[in-house]
Amino acid sequence: MQALMSLSFADPTEIREFPHGRLELFDLHGSAAGRFVLEPGWHWAEDMAPLVGTASCQQRHVGYVLTGNLQVSMDNGAHGVIKAGEMLHIEPGHDARVLGNEPVTVLDFADVAAYATRATALHATP
Repeated sequence: MQALMSLSFADPTEIREFPHGRLELFDLHGSAAGRFVLEPGWHWAEDMAPLVGTASCQQRHVGYVLTGNLQVSMDNGAHGVIKAGEMLHIEPGHDARVLGNEPVTVLDFADVAAYATRATALHATP
């Protein structure tokens, strides 16, 4: 069966709030895209690790940064800063934090349905 659908960013399917941020989920026929809004001070290791129960983020991210600067550190030691106007591809096994006083807004087109839940830990690599 072929499907056609469109959703407005003004009407997310679900909103998941967590310390210093939120994820607005958009259900696209079983695949979930998301808009992350991360406030200044947000740090994955401090704000998300206690929630999901893993030492680093085990979610794959593929998206576009609308606002702010996001510092990312991979478990293998690689690191960098992703800035507004840039696309990103981040594999599982990373930490991230907002740099500066501007919120980070990211459109994420990887399937983020399990983000900010303990289900994320089910996909953790040893």
